Amino acid sequence: MHDPILERTLRQVRTEKARDRRRRGGVVTAVSTALAAAVLAGGVYLGWHSVPGERVLVATAADGVRMTTTVTPADGWVRLRAVVAGIDAGERCQLVVTDVRGRRYVAGGWVASRLGDTALAGAAMVDPDEVAAVSVVTEDGRVLVTSATRTA
Repeated sequence: MHDPILERTLRQVRTEKARDRRRRGGVVTAVSTALAAAVLAGGVYLGWHSVPGERVLVATAADGVRMTTTVTPADGWVRLRAVVAGIDAGERCQLVVTDVRGRRYVAGGWVASRLGDTALAGAAMVDPDEVAAVSVVTEDGRVLVTSATRTA
């Protein structure tokens, strides 16, 4: 016996099931793609930010001046990224690298802002293995804060 209503109902159920399967497959594909992209992005981030021999130095002076410095080795020299806080606005400062022989190299300079933290990037022609300390020094020679890389 031929029942057109039953056939139409069964056809609609099959169509809806197929549509649901495709929709679920699309969601699974989208989630998988997003997860793969996140893993790849994390790997790229770690590759860029995990340099062999890179050191993070943190120091706080008694008067509250704070410095966090990342020292990244290069071929015969070093790159520096520093965040400095607690310096009076208008103070003229330099980021200074001292080597194991006591020689000093200016890696950058700035005028302290009243806005708070100062982020700096600089470089010094010091062999990475010979960096002894990184300091913030005022224009008149006062050392505000020092991060030592070696113990005496």
